Amino acid sequence: MHTHSDTLVPATDVPPVRDPYGLAGPDRRDGDYLLAPPDPAARVGGPLSPADRRRLDLHAALTIRGIAPRPGDQFAVNAIGSLGDAVTAAVLRWIAYDG
Repeated sequence: MHTHSDTLVPATDVPPVRDPYGLAGPDRRDGDYLLAPPDPAARVGGPLSPADRRRLDLHAALTIRGIAPRPGDQFAVNAIGSLGDAVTAAVLRWIAYDG
């Protein structure tokens, strides 16, 4: 019968993990290192439109409450988001209501 320790590979036999940012240090062979900070120049797009921001707020609120989207829900979320800040704020308040 083999035990778990029979199958372990000594750390000296493990090749170093590729470290493209040089953050792992010379003794890190397990690949556990911090990622480099994002490059602001590589960001996509500019500011969101108000309707897109409301749509994302609705999706976030539903996700937080554990409400999974169903087929066709995107149409409803887009419609509510297009109705303006006051309507979206009311719906967000309803979603967050704990009674």
